[in-house]
Amino acid sequence: MNQMNLTSGVYRDLSDDQYHADPSDRPSLSSTLARVLLNQSPLHAWVQHPKLNPNWEPIDKKTFDIGRAAHRAVLGRGGDYKAIPSDLLASNGASSTKAAKEWIAEARAAGITPLKAEEVDQIGEMSAIAAQRMADNGITLDPANSEAVVLAEIGDVPCRAMMDNAPTDPSQPLYDFKTCVDASPDACVRAVMNYGYDVQARHYLDCWKAATGEERLFRFIFQEKSAPYEVCVVQMGNESLMMASKKTARAREIWGHCTRTDHWPGYPDGVISIELPEFYHAKWLERESAEADHKRHYGRDVLDAAGRWQAPEGYAAE
Repeated sequence: MNQMNLTSGVYRDLSDDQYHADPSDRPSLSSTLARVLLNQSPLHAWVQHPKLNPNWEPIDKKTFDIGRAAHRAVLGRGGDYKAIPSDLLASNGASSTKAAKEWIAEARAAGITPLKAEEVDQIGEMSAIAAQRMADNGITLDPANSEAVVLAEIGDVPCRAMMDNAPTDPSQPLYDFKTCVDASPDACVRAVMNYGYDVQARHYLDCWKAATGEERLFRFIFQEKSAPYEVCVVQMGNESLMMASKKTARAREIWGHCTRTDHWPGYPDGVISIELPEFYHAKWLERESAEADHKRHYGRDVLDAAGRWQAPEGYAAE
């Protein structure tokens, strides 16, 4: 793909492939790369950047298919998806035949996500439920505003973001749609912490303000990938966003330094001394205490009781 060299602004007509190839006029920092910088190293970020690594190739996995198709169905933009013709599948329904593999390869080459018929039905159910839940919450996702690419300079650092939906009304929030296994509020909190979605939210808000001057809200729409396909809309609290701003500022500082010096270090040299967190030790101390209590109460080690419970039939422990 030919590289683009666009300047700061909001672009509503760029494809997903063009975004991931980095359309900025200089190597730009995405929220994904910001999290790589913070959680791994600049070297890892360099490897994942299309304008820095000459051997870069986009990553495409089967596990992305449901999420990609759901994005298309819910947001109204993005690569299309189609069912693999049933007569090409093996007798057990697997896409392992030569004909099915060829059809899948051709579909992917054309930017189409290949799915089985039951997966297409699944996407239809997800889309219908997402539409109803969003209507219940007064949320309208106009396809014309989906996948809006934002390019901005923040402190002389080029940054980019792709908003899943960016309403033109500045009083409306920006939205990011995510498929997941569990969309309960507690699970959403864990997902934000595990995947650094707080950094994503802050990076997107910073990019939008730098490009447009607008202060916006930001919300995640989480939807489960299995029945009942429930939806949870999440908005980050002010304190969490304030803490995330420290992380994004640090990521931009690292990115700016590395691009200026063209030095992309990996992990620290030498032997790294580590200490495991207190909660890890606490789990063992709790077990140790419980086993000591058992021995005081029953006069025997808990292992003796376990041996008797689990002994094969006819075996009598001495």
